[in-house]
Amino acid sequence: MKKILVILSITLLCQAAFAQAVPALLIPSDTRSMALGGVTMLPDADHLDVRAFYGMWAPKAADNMVVGGNAFIRFGEKLGVSVEGRAFRDKPYELITSQALPAGKTFSPMDMIIGAGATYDVTETFTAGAKARMVSSAIAPDAKGTALCFDMSVSYSRDFYSATVALRNLGGKINYGGSSSYSLPALAALHGSVKPVKGLTAGAEVDYLFAGGLMAGLGLEYGIADIVFFRGGLHYCDSSKGIPTYASLGLGVQFAGVHLDAAFLTASKTLRNSLMVSLGYAF
Repeated sequence: MKKILVILSITLLCQAAFAQAVPALLIPSDTRSMALGGVTMLPDADHLDVRAFYGMWAPKAADNMVVGGNAFIRFGEKLGVSVEGRAFRDKPYELITSQALPAGKTFSPMDMIIGAGATYDVTETFTAGAKARMVSSAIAPDAKGTALCFDMSVSYSRDFYSATVALRNLGGKINYGGSSSYSLPALAALHGSVKPVKGLTAGAEVDYLFAGGLMAGLGLEYGIADIVFFRGGLHYCDSSKGIPTYASLGLGVQFAGVHLDAAFLTASKTLRNSLMVSLGYAF
């Protein structure tokens, strides 16, 4: 009976993860990025940026929850260090009953991700970055596993525009106790932003999933007096192996270094009403 439970759970996982394990690795953990259609934005804090976030992911379809925090600290003029941690909890499901399991017992699958990385300004315009993540995933009481994956990036930035080439979630496979291991959602990304006029930032990103499939995002942000920020975006996916297509809206407020941000997803049967909020401090 336990083997049947494990096989069923892994099958459900693969469907929910778009044929890959730990789909939480694809979900934006930055509220600003989520509001901009999933476009990754470079840190713009001079010294420190720390934040905590809470989100409801696909509440109508799956009722998942994501919670965590991250921090970026700059040491001197060239070195930046980042740390992150987040948990992604799936909707509880009822376990298959047996002599060992009482009727009505439920289990909540959960992915936990912790990571640390560094960036180094090679020149005034080029920055190299690397990050390592430890992933712990539990999809059933007797189906748990861990994996290690890595990110690498090179960025070019000026005052009014930036561009980044990145490889994410490299090298990781996770085994849940059986004979098979499952790949993490590795991808290659190209993203950038421009500031054509004062207060306006436009961003775009294209991601190629190594398992097949393309994701892309477009986002706009308009800031008033560098205090209130209005955001919107579109995210597109051409297959069932990535984050489904959606539209996003967002609002941000910052004052004296404290910033409060919110993002809301719509125009998606799967992800509509997804919401993320974050509170942080930067200077």
